[in-house]
Amino acid sequence: MKRKIFIVEDDLALLETLQELFKQQGYICDGSTDPTKAIHLIEQNPPDLIILDYMLPEWNGGELCNAIRAIDGFEYIPIIIISAYTKILFSLSDYGCDAVMEKPFSIQQIISLVKNLLREKRSDSGLLPKVKTVIKNVFQIAKG
Repeated sequence: MKRKIFIVEDDLALLETLQELFKQQGYICDGSTDPTKAIHLIEQNPPDLIILDYMLPEWNGGELCNAIRAIDGFEYIPIIIISAYTKILFSLSDYGCDAVMEKPFSIQQIISLVKNLLREKRSDSGLLPKVKTVIKNVFQIAKG
């Protein structure tokens, strides 16, 4: 069965290039330039891996990663944040992503990272459900 990748990237040319690249590698690949729309698309058709740009309109990739992790069933889907601004990123655990890749990256680097993350088995440390509950509460308070 083909694995599904979802990409959130506001640069349409890069989004389409990455989608074509992953399709050529045998993956099903969807994406969106709109972070809010992306959350709904991801919920409707859960992917096996998600790639997020860090600098997005209205959200940053870390905030989007946290929002995705707060969705039931999405705790262990591998998430990669790509960015030309890796110096502003904090630790991976702050965002809940599995990897950060600095732009520009090579085709081989992104393909290799995706393959490795899809091969790994994720386990529950017991902390994630607690963090998820806190994140949900913060988003509910923010929605007010």
